[in-house]
Amino acid sequence: MTGLSFYTSEKTLREVFEPFGELVEVKIIMDRISKRSKGYAFIEYTTEEAGGAALKAMNGEIINGWMIVVDIAKTKSRDQKTPFGTSSFRPRFHSR
Repeated sequence: MTGLSFYTSEKTLREVFEPFGELVEVKIIMDRISKRSKGYAFIEYTTEEAGGAALKAMNGEIINGWMIVVDIAKTKSRDQKTPFGTSSFRPRFHSR
């Protein structure tokens, strides 16, 4: 997901997205130098159905005063680095 307020916490995202299904991971991407949020996060569910329900319900919603955009994470080729430093082929639902 993108469009996150720099003050949105992983705890807040977990509380907002848990009603759609069991979460595997909630990860806000942080700037390495400033240690501030870059304004986007990845949320992974145990099932595609839960991720689809969250995508449908939460895209365009307001969290901490900012409108978020929720989309399915794009898979990068093995030659490109992901925010986690390695290629990931797990389905992830995120907002940008």
